Amino acid sequence: MNSAAARLGQSLRETQDALQRDNLESSASIINCVGGSNGDIPTEMTISDVDDVFTVLQNNSGEYITNIVEAELRFGTSPIGDAYGCMLTTRMIPVLYNMTGFIKKFQYPNISQTLSTEIGGANNVRFFVSEQGSVSPNASLLGNDIANCFVAAKESYKVVWQAGGKARFIYLPPGYNNDPCMLRHTAGCSFYQGQCITNDLWIQNLRSTGI
Repeated sequence: MNSAAARLGQSLRETQDALQRDNLESSASIINCVGGSNGDIPTEMTISDVDDVFTVLQNNSGEYITNIVEAELRFGTSPIGDAYGCMLTTRMIPVLYNMTGFIKKFQYPNISQTLSTEIGGANNVRFFVSEQGSVSPNASLLGNDIANCFVAAKESYKVVWQAGGKARFIYLPPGYNNDPCMLRHTAGCSFYQGQCITNDLWIQNLRSTGI
C-alpha cells in the first residue's frame, strides 16, 4: 500500500506538471532564439538570447524568482545574479553546456538554495530541466524539433483549485468492482485543476533548436 501510494503520488504530480506545461506551451508569448549559428529558425540558444529574454522581462517589470548567489573563496566557482527561472526539456542539456557564459550548478559558490532539477545558470536566468519539458516536433524552418523554454518571473502563472478538487487517494479493498472472489485491491488518485497565466508579460517562451 505504501509503495503504491508513493508511485501514484509521483504520477499525480507529473500529470499536474504536464497540464501546466501544455498550458504554457499553448499560451505563453514567443521569442525565437536568433544568436546561434546553425542556420535554422529559431537557432540554438546562446547567451545573447538569454540576455534578450531577460531584458524583455525587466522591461515588463517582472520580479526575480531567486536571489543572488554571492561569490565565495572557492576555486572554480562563479557567482549567480538575481534570476528568473527557465523550465525546459532535458534534451537542452548539451546546448546549455556548450553555451558561452553558462555556469553549471556544481560551480555555484553555494548550492544550499538550489533544487535537484536545477542544472545551472547564465547571467540572470537559472535553468530547471525535466524529461517532460516541452518540445514541438519538426517545427523549425528546417524541420527540426524545437525546445520551448519557459522563462518566468515571479507570479507569472498559477494553478487554480476548485472546491473539492485537490488530490485524493482512492483505495478499494478486495470484493469491489466485479471481484466476487475478493482477489484484487484497486488504488487510484483523482484531482482537477485549472491553469492560467496571471500576467502574459511576465512569462516568455524562448524557443531553441539544436536538441
